[in-house]
Amino acid sequence: MIDQPAHRIRDSLLGKVLLGEGRTKFHIKTLIGEGGQGWVFKANYDDPDGFAMVVKILRPEGITPETLDRFARETRVLQLLGSASTPNPNIVRFYDHGLYELDLYGGRHTLPFIALELVDGPTLAKVIDDLGNEGLPIDRTIRLMKQVARALSTVHARRIVHRDLKPSNILLATIDGREVAKVTDFGLVKAPDFSARSTATIAGASLGYAPPEQYEMGNARVSAQTDVFSFAAILFEMLSGKGAFPHNPGDSPLRLVARMLSGVHPELGSVAATLPPELRTRPDVIAALDREIARATAPDPSNRHASILELWDTVEPILRSVARNSLPVDSADQRRESLPEERGAAPWTWRVVGPPLDRDRLRAAVILPEEGCVYAVGMQGVYRWLHGHWASFAVPSSVDIRAVRGIARARAGDVVLYGEAGLAVTFAHNGLVRPIAAAQGDYNWLGAFTDDGDLVLAGERRSRPSGAVAEIGQHAANVRTLSGTTRLFGVTRLASGALLACGAHGDLVEVGASSHRDVAWGRTGHLYSVARTSHGGAFAVGSGGHALSIAPTSVIGPHGAPELSTALEAVQTTRDLWCVRVDPTGVAWAVGSQGRLLERSAGLWERVAIEGAQGHFISVASSGTLVLVVGEDGSVIEGTPGR
Repeated sequence: MIDQPAHRIRDSLLGKVLLGEGRTKFHIKTLIGEGGQGWVFKANYDDPDGFAMVVKILRPEGITPETLDRFARETRVLQLLGSASTPNPNIVRFYDHGLYELDLYGGRHTLPFIALELVDGPTLAKVIDDLGNEGLPIDRTIRLMKQVARALSTVHARRIVHRDLKPSNILLATIDGREVAKVTDFGLVKAPDFSARSTATIAGASLGYAPPEQYEMGNARVSAQTDVFSFAAILFEMLSGKGAFPHNPGDSPLRLVARMLSGVHPELGSVAATLPPELRTRPDVIAALDREIARATAPDPSNRHASILELWDTVEPILRSVARNSLPVDSADQRRESLPEERGAAPWTWRVVGPPLDRDRLRAAVILPEEGCVYAVGMQGVYRWLHGHWASFAVPSSVDIRAVRGIARARAGDVVLYGEAGLAVTFAHNGLVRPIAAAQGDYNWLGAFTDDGDLVLAGERRSRPSGAVAEIGQHAANVRTLSGTTRLFGVTRLASGALLACGAHGDLVEVGASSHRDVAWGRTGHLYSVARTSHGGAFAVGSGGHALSIAPTSVIGPHGAPELSTALEAVQTTRDLWCVRVDPTGVAWAVGSQGRLLERSAGLWERVAIEGAQGHFISVASSGTLVLVVGEDGSVIEGTPGR
């Protein structure tokens, strides 16, 4: 191949017709961007006036075994992501790829190319730059980062790691009047970067966004938690307008990596003046966000959130607590917002009976009000609260406490721990730890039900985006994957004997002996917890203060059980609700973000004010004459009848 100036080859491509492997023609129109490895052209699909799209072409001088490998890798990745029956709309769509043979100036050039969806909009980097060192509004941050989290969840479910997540690789389109984020650049050429801020790279890793393990020889520790680090760095930048790990021209890249390895992490509290106004005046929320960002950007990937969804499911409610209008308002939301904030629920007297834990934050708790006892799991250990004091359990080294996502208590008195990577064990009174073999393997367990004596777990398959449930009895076990669902957070057993599970994106599914089916409702948010009722149905609660009443009808379905009807009930809060429980008298209680406690009365979920409550409540239970509420800080609040 005769060496020719790159710009001549580039300009000669204008007007050419490229033929993809799928025999589709791509008519090259205009150059819209270029980088060190390739060019980005606007093209038309199949016909000269066909719909517009993007064609990325490798520069001939940049074609090396490494770049060809990256080209092949991105092609395989995008083909895989696009082959799903319902491709993720937040990932730039792949159309085709091929090789273009170009004869020019007596030389022959073979140029690999890839055809992708055209995203007509700026990069997130440009949006951040245009604000001029000021954070984006909270509502917009939630909307965009939720979409990015969903895209990465799809990518990770295919066992793919993006590795180069940064604001310039997130494109923002406007579709039907709504802003849509699309993740791009899975290893070929850099997308057009219109940002004033350039991103330096060493060893293929983008400084300021790539974690320390990406600079290690062989990248052996690169995993989904690598993208968790980058996601948190982007979140910090969106909120503050400043880089999480700034790299200025002339600075040594190795010095930046050394800072990351030393455990220095970004703090929103140190840049409060550039935060959006709704966040700037809330030091408690800033501190909560800083804790999660610090964990997500830990130098050791094993100390970060286990998945992008775990990070987002933790951060989103914190952001929503200060958002001005983070949820779309429909008629049900308007009814809830128009309700009086307090309507004097049942006469209860509330007092703090258990002080917060000193150095831990609870993830989950199971309350036994009849025994005046609480079992809980935190970031660092497992605890029991009794007679006003917390005591630690000795957790064996075989149990990774960082992987634990929930805790339950079996009827026999054993404590059940469950979580990531098939973690499911029981603690007996004598200290014996027994693995629950049937629940181990390709699962993340996120919720449990034990009221029937057997253990029922709900969660997700790790190898593909599908929900899962496991029924563990004394003599048999049944683990099932539920197609059409994604991630299940809660489960209960109905009076019919069927299971009812709830989860992400509004999943609500009835699971019979041999089949499962969706239970229809508006699907306007996530559902985090479900509890059965005395009338044969259930209540489910979730994001944005959603509360569903689910009841059996007189119609018998093809599966032999009554059909279920749903109703979205009025709730005196729009905060996320994490836990719902029904007491022996049939009264339902729910708790959630920002100290929300609600009691259901005549179809209305009335907010109960507890003086001094500030943090998030994670669990509630009632015996009918005693109510116990547990906060994420370990505080235990008791409610008794009377003023």
